[in-house]
Amino acid sequence: MMEPTRHTQEETTANMEVRMSTQTKSSSRPWLVFIGCCVLSLVGFGLIVNTPGLYFTVLGETLNVSRTQIALASSIMAIAGAVTMLFAGKVMKMLDSRILISVCIAGVAALFLAQSFFNAVWQFYISFALMGILYVIPISLAPSVLLANWFESKLGMVMGIALGLSGIGGTIFNPVVSWFITNLGWQTSYRLTALILVICILPFSLLVFKFRPDEAKGEQAYGHIVSAAVADDAQAAGELPGIESKKAYRTPTFVLLVLVSVLLQIVAALVQHVSSHEIAHGLTLEQGALVVSGIMFGAAIGKATIGILLDYLKPELTIVIYSAIGLAGWGLMAVATTPTPAIAAGFMAGLGQGVVLVALPWVIRKSFGQRDYSEILSIVSMFGAVASAIAVTAHGAVFDAAGSYVPSLVGNMALYVVAAACMVIGFRMRPFKETHEAGQVRPGKTDSRQTYIYVEDVSHHADRHVRLALQPASDACRAGIRLAWR
Repeated sequence: MMEPTRHTQEETTANMEVRMSTQTKSSSRPWLVFIGCCVLSLVGFGLIVNTPGLYFTVLGETLNVSRTQIALASSIMAIAGAVTMLFAGKVMKMLDSRILISVCIAGVAALFLAQSFFNAVWQFYISFALMGILYVIPISLAPSVLLANWFESKLGMVMGIALGLSGIGGTIFNPVVSWFITNLGWQTSYRLTALILVICILPFSLLVFKFRPDEAKGEQAYGHIVSAAVADDAQAAGELPGIESKKAYRTPTFVLLVLVSVLLQIVAALVQHVSSHEIAHGLTLEQGALVVSGIMFGAAIGKATIGILLDYLKPELTIVIYSAIGLAGWGLMAVATTPTPAIAAGFMAGLGQGVVLVALPWVIRKSFGQRDYSEILSIVSMFGAVASAIAVTAHGAVFDAAGSYVPSLVGNMALYVVAAACMVIGFRMRPFKETHEAGQVRPGKTDSRQTYIYVEDVSHHADRHVRLALQPASDACRAGIRLAWR
């Protein structure tokens, strides 16, 4: 009787070793998804989000309407996008990402094409409302969600680089589209924008994008390795590790991260007034534009670098450092009266944008896991989008009342302090925890060879949130063997 038992034990151990070694294999699919997300941010964000304002002057003259009437189209787009975020996360989980993203991008391209034939402002209102509905999933959510699902190791780095390219996209496409409008006409510019979106994005959305790896087909997230016993349980349950969205919404961490999103989007909304602030401080329009360009360039650098540091440094320290830089940037902007300090202030304020644009999605992923990440991120982003839409007008009202943007700039400094504290506290209180191999090497050094196991902590009350931790490979094997013998 002992021989079969010993044979079974050996077989179980061997099978586990095979399973775990198989899961250490990396493929090119995660990196193709990463490249696709980079294109989404660079081209999609650069054209869809950053360029509509370039048409305001020419459309106002062509349609014989006020600047306010034209600008209302962008507000309609923002509101429609915020409402869409209420259900966008669930839609991403339900539908094939390749079809969903392709349809959304094709729809936005079709709207740009249609706009080239419009001759009334109400037509733009309708098209911008539809655009607000369509752009949210591929531009606002897809890069963060897809990268979170396809990367365990180096998540901060790839998220930072991909999202950072949105600022580069604005830097590239603003002058390009301006040239189109000036030299080819606004109608042709809209048509070329539609063509660029289709040519650059659709190949990736149709052929590369997938919501998450399919383990049944041998697909694995980069750096994600789970023990055989746990993998069987997860596969049987058909669920990714993480906190259910309904439970996540009742956690202090979620409340704090929503507050962070609201506060930092209020800060970001002031960017639209920076040029006017600099003119009020004695700078020219061109110099004010350079300050805005400094913010955009700083944001691109900030998003890329904060993502890398989140993987290599203590996350709380990284959040505090970039919040302090952003705070200092807005403070310097309040007192700068010459071009060089003002541009430097803009660059620093842009660096601080990495906190809301990269660190926040990263913290949400680390706080609640993969299970309902898209839903949770969409709800947090929705609150931020609403706050941003209101804050743009509120900052203008502050200027009308005080005759200066300085109160808003000082307010931004205070908001950064509160937001950084809330994010750090929320991260410390997160209900879903991942700890890299006890030991030893930094996360960035383990790459795809990193081996760990998700272990449920049942010490909490049943109504409380499940805590998951990671154990070293040796512990994972022993835990799996113990489970097999039970």
